[in-house]
Amino acid sequence: MKKLKLKGFVLPTIYFIITVGIFVGVMLLGQSFKFEPSDYDYGVGALKDDSKPVVNEDQNTNTLISSPVKNDVKPNIHFYSRDDSSEIQQNSLIYYANTYIPNTGVLYASDNEFEVKNVFEGKVIEINDDEFFGKCIVIEHSSNLRTYYYGLKNIEVNIGDELTTDAVLGISNNNTIMNDKQTFLLETYYNNKLINPESFIGTKITDYK
Repeated sequence: MKKLKLKGFVLPTIYFIITVGIFVGVMLLGQSFKFEPSDYDYGVGALKDDSKPVVNEDQNTNTLISSPVKNDVKPNIHFYSRDDSSEIQQNSLIYYANTYIPNTGVLYASDNEFEVKNVFEGKVIEINDDEFFGKCIVIEHSSNLRTYYYGLKNIEVNIGDELTTDAVLGISNNNTIMNDKQTFLLETYYNNKLINPESFIGTKITDYK
């Protein structure tokens, strides 16, 4: 039987076809494992810590009622409450024209002038004159919360001003009740009722919504 011989070009052709097949297979396999940009971003996003830390409300000073005076200015006459002891009540009376008057706020006094500041953000709704203390500024913090600042001079705000916490309102002044000291009286109304300003300062504004 006569042996068949492959022509010289057949084997190179077969090798070429096999090589092309392998190359195409590798290319197709590579395409199946290709990362799209969206896939990459998703993977990186899963590793990123984009979450914002939870803020403890008690540590957020923007929610706290601030003091209207600097630390070295102290209350001279405290808020009068019927629930207090007789000793505390005696220190909560204003003496004027041979008469003792229950204090409706807290009266700060100092030998030197001092700045008076807004205790929390709000709007100036009144500036008027008080018979005993002189100029008074009224600030509305919400529909049910207002603060009254009595006995100021060099007033730096106007009716309608939107104020931030600690905005300077004016300077302390002397008055007909205590003319030997620089004074300022703070009153606080919540739901149209007087509350103790000293208990009010340092609390959270969310308590008065």
